[in-house]
Amino acid sequence: MKSWKVIVFGIIFCIIGWGFINLWNAKKKAAGEAESLRNNLNQVQEENKNLNSELQYFQNPDNLVKELESQTNYKKPGEKVIIIVPGTTSTATSSTTSTQ
Repeated sequence: MKSWKVIVFGIIFCIIGWGFINLWNAKKKAAGEAESLRNNLNQVQEENKNLNSELQYFQNPDNLVKELESQTNYKKPGEKVIIIVPGTTSTATSSTTSTQ
């Protein structure tokens, strides 16, 4: 009779242990998901901060016109626009000589 008690307690102990292992794994998974969500939240908050900054900038009509002009090469009547195209880069080196 004593061996049956030991077997029953062993089975109960294994079941309880298995439950704790499952809880620990679930906790680990939830902690990883929480960290991922925190990182996403921080990224979204940073993006929101940048967008709010841009919104404040573009609420000024002068800044809005300036951006429109820069993106569309728009010119006001009587205004001249100069477009500077970068020249080709030269690989030639200049040498200097010194005379004494």
